[in-house]
Formats: sequence, structure tokens, C-alpha cells
Amino acid sequence: MKEEINNTIINKVKEIFLDFPIRKKTVIKKIAVAVSGGCDSLCLTVVLNEFCKQQKINLTAITVDHQIRPNSNLEAINLNKVLEKLTIEHKILTIPKNKIPQKNIEANLRDLRYEILTNFCKENKIDFLFVGHHLGDIAENFLIRLFRGSGLDGLSPIKKISEINGIKIIRPFTEISKNDLKKYLIDKEISWFEDESNDDEKFLRNKIRKFLASLPKQDIIEKRIKSTSEEIAKIRDEFDDIMNIQKPLFLTENEDGSVMVNKNNLPKINQNIALKALAIALMKIGNKKYKPRKEKLIRFYNYLKDNKTIKRYDFYGCTIKDYDNQQAIIFSKKI
Repeated sequence: MKEEINNTIINKVKEIFLDFPIRKKTVIKKIAVAVSGGCDSLCLTVVLNEFCKQQKINLTAITVDHQIRPNSNLEAINLNKVLEKLTIEHKILTIPKNKIPQKNIEANLRDLRYEILTNFCKENKIDFLFVGHHLGDIAENFLIRLFRGSGLDGLSPIKKISEINGIKIIRPFTEISKNDLKKYLIDKEISWFEDESNDDEKFLRNKIRKFLASLPKQDIIEKRIKSTSEEIAKIRDEFDDIMNIQKPLFLTENEDGSVMVNKNNLPKINQNIALKALAIALMKIGNKKYKPRKEKLIRFYNYLKDNKTIKRYDFYGCTIKDYDNQQAIIFSKKI
């Protein structure tokens, strides 16, 4: 059983390299892995290290010291000692204290961490950043977004391969449980670090994590949540196909990045399709990472749909005004 678990974990890393869509176009010479010292990222780092040595790929492990906890720097230094014994190159990057978020800490800290990680990759000409998201993370994200009223996009699972800031983000362990990752490290006699902030129940994620851990068949339930999330993703993809077919009927992209809205056709389009197409356009024009809040987006949609004359006003980093009798134009507020 132990050997089976270990082989499954190792094979998940191998599969990622075999399935790289761009593998045919380029030789992978170096990669990076984000490592916090927790069992998930540390296990990924150890497995990658063994694989990269065989394939003659340069591996750099990166730790971001967020400086929120008093002992975070000491943890990073202790982690460096562990990785040093394994002959793994390790870089510790520190978040400047003046950039540490004071509100919406979890989400803002995540964005800042990815910004620092991907900037390092760009500076060092590394195209691929591996992260240790596992089966439990998929379940946690699903429940968090469910509680917050997310739609099809929010309830779809984290992708194995995505892109942030021009860097490919790779997640080999989305089908592996945290318990199996722990067993791998125990078998290798490698100790990991437990983040004490995981016990702080002011964060919704920690409450959900404890809830899942209290269930008698946690791994099975997490697999079922992931399966449900994948079914939702299929529905999302079908919806997007329909949206992309209908979008040209009421939205037209201009060469300068602005968007024309056909005021006559907009009321004829299914509201949910129109809302998503408008949200995507606003994100792109306003240079935003996330969609507008649904209630504000609906008000924006209703204003466009219900008014023959569109007075100039700003919304979500964009400006909208009438272009002619039939069309309104949405363009960047900065222009």
C-alpha cells in the first residue's frame, strides 16, 4: 500500500511533464516550485527534485516570507536547512512590510505571493512554477465559493495548468489527498512544518478545513466534491460555447481594446449570457483580476438594456457612453 501511494505521487509529476502542451516546442531546462514548508509543497519539492536530477532540469525552490507571523523568518531559515540537506537550491523572498495587506488578508496575500513568485520566475527566465495544491484544496475552495454564492466559474475546480503574469502555474497533486502526501514524507523520513495560523478560525478556510477533517471518510468526500466540481466545469464550458456564439450579436471588440454594445440586440440575449460577456469585457478593459460583484453588474446591465440614451459614467475602471443611436461604447477610464 505504501509503495502504491508513493508510485502514484511520483507518477503524477511524470504525467505533467509528458502532457505539457508546449513540450513539443521547447526543451524544459529549469523550473521553480513554491514551497512553504507544509507537507504538500514540501512533498512536491522532494518529488520534483528526484525527477529533475534524472532529467537534468534545474530546480529552484522558492519560499515567500510574508512576515505576518513573528516566527515566519525562522521557519523559512529552518526550511532552508532541510532543503540544503537534499541539495535543493532555495531562495527566500520577503514581502515588504509596507505591502502586507491589512484587510481581506487571505485573498490579497495570495495575489501578492503570486506576484512575487512570478516576478522572480520572469527575472530568472523560468517559464513554469509548480505549486502543491492537493485534493483537499479543491474541496475547500469549492465549499468556500459555495458559501459565498459563486456561480459556475467559481464552483469549477482549480486547473492543473493555468497562467499568472505570463508564467505557467502547474499543479500535479490535485487528485492526491493530503494524508497521502504526509505518508510519502514520513516514508522518506522528512519532517514538514505546520502553519500555526491554520488553527485561526477567523479565516473561513480554516473552519472548512477543520470541518472536512472531522468527517469519517474525508478522502472519499473530497473526491466526491472534486467530481461534482468537474461536472459543474463541463456545464460551464457548454455555457461558454453558447456565449461565444451569441456574443457577436451584441458585443464587438475594437482594435483599440474598447467594446461596442448593440443596445437594440442586448435585450434579446439571455440575461446570464449577457452578464458574463459584459463581465469579461469589463475585466479586460478595466484591467481587473476578478469579475464585478453580481449585484453591481446586474445594475450596469439593466442600465444598458433599459435606457435608449446612455449618459457618460464610470464603472469598474471603465467609462461608458453613447456612440450613436444604436451603440454604446465601453473603454478604459484611463484613456
